[in-house]
Amino acid sequence: MREHRYELQPLKDHWEIAFNGSPVWMINLPLLVQCVLVELVLVVAAVYVSAHGWVLPWPVLVALLACPLGLAAYRICETELTHIVIDSARLTWRSGILTRHVASVELFRIQNVEASIGWWQRVLGFGTLIIESSDANHPLWILHGIPDAEAMRDALNSYALALRDARGIREFNVGRV
Repeated sequence: MREHRYELQPLKDHWEIAFNGSPVWMINLPLLVQCVLVELVLVVAAVYVSAHGWVLPWPVLVALLACPLGLAAYRICETELTHIVIDSARLTWRSGILTRHVASVELFRIQNVEASIGWWQRVLGFGTLIIESSDANHPLWILHGIPDAEAMRDALNSYALALRDARGIREFNVGRV
């Protein structure tokens, strides 16, 4: 298992990249397991039906077997084509297979970062970051498949506070108690 540590760098004028990559492909593991189980059930059902004298047309069989595989392939491609960059100024998220969606949030707008790590994700060394920001368009960011999510959470929280202090920005939450 890879060891990821995110070190806080002193604030400088140039950008330093803390994370640059795609989510961990293993985030798709539950879906892949479900697709394999559905394939097994479909194969058993096809064998049972054919053993009892029913004849299913081959296009129907191919379509039934291709659906779970197509879903798994789509999700893997979607994960591979998602790109997250966290540098010293902003978080940028790019995703999409046929159409591209790009969004970013300035780090000083980050108010809270939560790491959600399931038992199977903890074993594999990644998790989900849930980021609350003061950005009006995207107040909630959910980043799945981030390696060493707890360390990244700590680094993002500390860095957001340091950026706000360096810029003299005070937190002001309208509509929250």
